Amino acid sequence: MASISDIRFHIKSINQTRQITNAMYLVSASRMRKAIKRMEQNSAYYYRALDTMLDIRAHTGEVVHPYLTHRPGQPKMGYIIIAGDKGLAGSYNHDILAFAEEKLKNKNVTQIFTVGDVATRYFKRTGREVNARFENMMTDLSVDTSRALMALIKQLFDQRVIDEVHIIYMRFINSANQKPKDFKLLPIELADFGADHQPRADNISMLYDPSPEQVFDALVPQFMIGVIYGTMVHAYASENSARMSAMENATHSADKLIKKLTLQYNSMRQLAITSELNEIVSAANVFNEKGDHSG
Repeated sequence: MASISDIRFHIKSINQTRQITNAMYLVSASRMRKAIKRMEQNSAYYYRALDTMLDIRAHTGEVVHPYLTHRPGQPKMGYIIIAGDKGLAGSYNHDILAFAEEKLKNKNVTQIFTVGDVATRYFKRTGREVNARFENMMTDLSVDTSRALMALIKQLFDQRVIDEVHIIYMRFINSANQKPKDFKLLPIELADFGADHQPRADNISMLYDPSPEQVFDALVPQFMIGVIYGTMVHAYASENSARMSAMENATHSADKLIKKLTLQYNSMRQLAITSELNEIVSAANVFNEKGDHSG
């Protein structure tokens, strides 16, 4: 049975752990709010590029462009998998990697790109080759990372090393709801976006100089940067939301354990004090009895 000093030490240790989990909760909450703000800022950039491409298609008819065209045969596929750089985020990393594993099954996957140290370590452990890795990037959330990843993907696509590119990430819906998603980056499926897009209400035939195809050459990289950065921000918000929940649960568990141990500590102290009082009373009685006999 634990002694009073053992329980006191245990309470102190749990209190210290509680302070850490509570601090991590507050940090994660701040990072999640920061990510949500960046999501809103990136949306304007992303939709501007998308709307321009959809307007070109609406006013010029079907545009033939390498980044919009499916290649014949079984596609050589590349996957960008975005996970965290660290754990302590509940089931976040497990859920996104299990989803990725399911998506990669029975596919002709020739290139894997990981964002986040957890994803890199997972695929190395499972025997899959990681062709490019971007680690310690999630905390910084730099557009430079998205630009570097876009340049690599574009180069491999142009060289026909890959024919199709997907991004697997955790989409942030709200602080209580995140959902793993598989987004096809290349070739771009403008038809998927067209249903929600309202072209400009005019009958003007627009001319693009030098040509719609060359305008697409400039727009597609910007669109890709917006998509990659957006998925990273969604993943970062989702990770910190999951970490908030995990740290909140850990803090509540610590509170319950501290309460239980404090009751046990107080009960043992009361028993110890009662025992000491009984000893004092017994000693006093013995002393009084001796005094009576001597009188």
